[in-house]
Amino acid sequence: MKILFAASEAVPFAKTGGLADVAGSLPQALAQAGNEVCVVMPLYAKVADKWKDQMSFVCNIEIPLGWRRVYCGLFRLDKDDVTWYFIDNEYYFKRDALYGHNDDAERFGFFSRAVIQMLPHMKFWPDVIHCNDWQTALVPIYLKAESLTWPEVRNIKTVFTVHNIEYQGRFGRETTEETFGLHSGWYNDGTIAMDGDVNLVKGALMTCDAITAV
Repeated sequence: MKILFAASEAVPFAKTGGLADVAGSLPQALAQAGNEVCVVMPLYAKVADKWKDQMSFVCNIEIPLGWRRVYCGLFRLDKDDVTWYFIDNEYYFKRDALYGHNDDAERFGFFSRAVIQMLPHMKFWPDVIHCNDWQTALVPIYLKAESLTWPEVRNIKTVFTVHNIEYQGRFGRETTEETFGLHSGWYNDGTIAMDGDVNLVKGALMTCDAITAV
């Protein structure tokens, strides 16, 4: 099986909590069991400082995000039977901290959209994309949206794992179109709506093919 993990952090590259431990160890275990496994995560400044000289450049692409078209660089590193891909955009990821910024919605909306848009530029086509916590909760949603006009992605399944239910990716309803570039119908039909806000974790739970929790 070909599995792509999407995570906002993973050891040994970046860690704030248990998500990084899972995203760093589970892909390696699945690869050793005979699966073909890749992981994609943001190229944070501290990751680039330590690891970029070991990475190979793959390509530059533009990511559509609402009214914006945003630069995205893609880098690759092979380590411990796993292929790691890193999404580069210094505006979003050259920060002192991984999270806690006023534009976190846009930052991880960009990352989630980039996970989908990078697929044709990878060395393999995943059977499953395994998403983790609110930072990648838009991936199953974007995949469903893209499948309307992109037949090749329709057979990709998604797994969504909840590591910390306290953080659900809650933002104002205006972010549906303005920040995430989604049609208003995703909010109006309740897929990503909860208590008057956009709730990205709810959207992932509604659109993914399988759910797991830590």
